Amino acid sequence: MSNTMKRVLLALIGALVLLVALITWLGPRLLGAHVKSRLEADASDALSMQVQVGGSVALRFFPGLHVTVLDVHIRNRGLDVASIGEVHLGIELHSLLHKDLKFQSVHFKNARITIARDKSGQFNTAGPPTPASSSPAADIATVSLADSSLFYTDAKRDNDFSAENCSVEITDLRLTPTTPPDILKTVAFTGHLSCAQMHSRNLAATEVTASVAASGGTLKFDPVALQMFGGHGAGHVTADFTAVEPVYHVHSSISKLQIADFSKTVTPEKIAAGALDFTANLTMHGTPETGVMGTVAGEASLHGNDLLLNIGDLDKEFSNYESTQNFNLIDVGAFFLAGPLGAAVTKGYDYARILKKSEGHTTIRTLISQWKLERGIAQAQDVALATPKNRIAMTGGLNFVNDTYDDVTIALVGPKGCARVEQHVHGSFRKPEVEKPNVITTITGPARKLINKSKSLFGAKCVVFYSGAVQTPQ
Repeated sequence: MSNTMKRVLLALIGALVLLVALITWLGPRLLGAHVKSRLEADASDALSMQVQVGGSVALRFFPGLHVTVLDVHIRNRGLDVASIGEVHLGIELHSLLHKDLKFQSVHFKNARITIARDKSGQFNTAGPPTPASSSPAADIATVSLADSSLFYTDAKRDNDFSAENCSVEITDLRLTPTTPPDILKTVAFTGHLSCAQMHSRNLAATEVTASVAASGGTLKFDPVALQMFGGHGAGHVTADFTAVEPVYHVHSSISKLQIADFSKTVTPEKIAAGALDFTANLTMHGTPETGVMGTVAGEASLHGNDLLLNIGDLDKEFSNYESTQNFNLIDVGAFFLAGPLGAAVTKGYDYARILKKSEGHTTIRTLISQWKLERGIAQAQDVALATPKNRIAMTGGLNFVNDTYDDVTIALVGPKGCARVEQHVHGSFRKPEVEKPNVITTITGPARKLINKSKSLFGAKCVVFYSGAVQTPQ
């Protein structure tokens, strides 16, 4: 055997001896109850919650030191916060000699995170006040979650949100030691997330993807892509945590939104068909404690052409005075004219009643629904639709702070934009109070001609109800 081979063999034997010695020394420290208790204690201290490891703990040395922990549960004050099927930890070797473990990588699989707020406003993640405590420093190359879900419920504000079957990849995570309220001001990372589906009380999205970055107290999701109501959504979201209260900016759009899918949020019946385009630019600020809805400001719009409405032949209804008195304009306006806000506004509306009594359908040649929002109240800017023979318009506001109609009027308007029939709506979104139609000039035959002639003789002028972009049908 050559000297070179001997040196190689001796080196290999020496490496194996060192490895065996390392395993012998680390084994009692990294396997069994010892590592469980140490991981539980370190994680509990870092989170200020109770962390328990219900499954096994496994050790792997190549390519590097890795610990796999199964069946992890996180609780706070007896309340469930998270359960994690698998946790994979990449540990820096030298940190084993010190009190605090340092991680090169952290990977979670099959995590289920539950954030809940009770009617008193208390979160299940809240702990006793500890002003002197601070979060530990962190500098981790990669953090990921796979096949994981987040569930949020707010009993105080009757709200909920879920993100299911999600994957998150984060790189270069850095966290400076700070007190809990300021954690989001010091964290920095870049990453990507994807979720099979997201749900809130009124909306649902699928195939959600976003690039994510945090730095200097600002969290950005840009770009965001998703599928919603059969249409393709895009946009970006920015959350600024440097102010006294977080400030949020949302820009979103959905192209080719399918009305048939959108209408399922309020009724299982198919009340319409066709495609719409939606855009929104919104700004809001606040916290779950102070509330966010009352600060919403910005614009939202919905528009489309050649839509089909399955609540009867409206032009036939409007052509006859007697039937017009028995027809509610709100039946048309509740869903369509509320536009981008309709899903929230019309939850309590009785569409089954409308569909049961209606025969035939109506083509909507043009629909425009433009709204300006300020302090959580949406004011109609240009809200109208045109059938082959008529126009219907809406004025007033929708108060999302109190969930009420604010001086809402829906009108059948003539060629000059004057109201022929008006109907007023007020009260809550859940139980709206709909007044009877107020017929102003809808009189048929010779009587209408006589009245119109007398008005012209005395110089009578109508008050213009609508002067927006929806043109009078030819």
